[in-house]
Amino acid sequence: MQLYETIYIVKQDLDSKALKDLEEKYDSLLKLNKAIVEYKENWGLRNLAYKIKNYKKGYYYMVVFNGEKESVNELERNFRIDENIIRFLTSKADNIPSEPSPIMKYKIEKENAENYVNEASLESNES
Repeated sequence: MQLYETIYIVKQDLDSKALKDLEEKYDSLLKLNKAIVEYKENWGLRNLAYKIKNYKKGYYYMVVFNGEKESVNELERNFRIDENIIRFLTSKADNIPSEPSPIMKYKIEKENAENYVNEASLESNES
């Protein structure tokens, strides 16, 4: 088995339930093809560097998995068929990430800062 990393971008106009279903669909597809999902991240809605299929934004997902070449081929075949996937890239990985990616760290820090600001504003309103 080889370790792979796949990043795929989903159309911006899907609701949260459709996004969750799509994520579960590809996780189960990998498991069906005897691949083991080792690590995954949801980077959320991000701006694209340039328009892709008339979209300026997309939901980014990263999946690191152990699998055979056939599981990668099947995953990419399904990405090509699925009209909700606007771009994807699979590459061989050296190791399983031990900590969140820089993009995920930024997202976590931003959410923590927003929560801090919200809590501070609530405390000032109460006094």
